[in-house]
Amino acid sequence: MGIIYNRLKDLNAAETQEIKRLTEIAYEKFLRDFKKSKLIVDVHKFEKLGARAKYSIHLRLEDPSILLTAEEADWELPKALHKTIANLEEEVRKKVKKEISGKSGPKPFLE
Repeated sequence: MGIIYNRLKDLNAAETQEIKRLTEIAYEKFLRDFKKSKLIVDVHKFEKLGARAKYSIHLRLEDPSILLTAEEADWELPKALHKTIANLEEEVRKKVKKEISGKSGPKPFLE
């Protein structure tokens, strides 16, 4: 399906290019497990009066059968994006592991 970017107009050209490059690499990994998925990227830039800005990144991986989310915030854009992608990869790993192991729940009592 693809990648949908929200709120990129608040970022400059270098930041936008960095976001797109890193999310495309991560999206290829997600496609291995979820073929018909789409990745929605929300980037919030919080500017204060000082020289630095804080970035908050929200990722949603939507598939016809699932919805996985991850979010993270940091003062550096690449660091925040890497943390968010790592969180989403962990969510995907948990979901795939649960589907492979089958039914989750208490094991039956055997005598």
